[in-house]
Amino acid sequence: MTRKSLTVTAALVAAGAVTSVLTILPSASATPHTAPARDSVSSTRLGTAPYLTLSAAKKISDIAMQEGIKKGYPVSVTVVDRDGVVINQQRADTATGATVQVSFEKAYAAGGFQTPTADLQNAAKTSPGFTYIPGFSVLPGGVPITVDGHIVGGIGVSGAPTGELDADFANTALKALS
Repeated sequence: MTRKSLTVTAALVAAGAVTSVLTILPSASATPHTAPARDSVSSTRLGTAPYLTLSAAKKISDIAMQEGIKKGYPVSVTVVDRDGVVINQQRADTATGATVQVSFEKAYAAGGFQTPTADLQNAAKTSPGFTYIPGFSVLPGGVPITVDGHIVGGIGVSGAPTGELDADFANTALKALS
């Protein structure tokens, strides 16, 4: 077989395959496909969950930041939702760059484990596996955010000389908001 006839044969096989696919798949055919009628989903079947608003996240961040600055510590503050996605993040003018990531990791761990990171640090003494989870920090300064008994996120503060001070700034912010 010559090269030209191989090319023509391959083209015909490919065209046949495309035609077969188009006739098999209703969504790919020229005829519009209509889905079978289904009962509409009632809103009573859908769950609802409390969530942390951007406005509340900003207020929490602002208060924690002000607490740090008032005590003379440039800190970074991160607030995440219950899935660990950043809602608000702030860095004081002279806070080091490392504090930004650490504040995120504290917020992420506090929200994910639904407990303050200071408690996780204590638990890590007997279960050191906590210290090896990527993206989580077990240093004090991360606190879960609760609304009506439901975890809706986490706050992480980093930059003070001790994690206990970071945690104090986070807790002060949460108390001021509630």
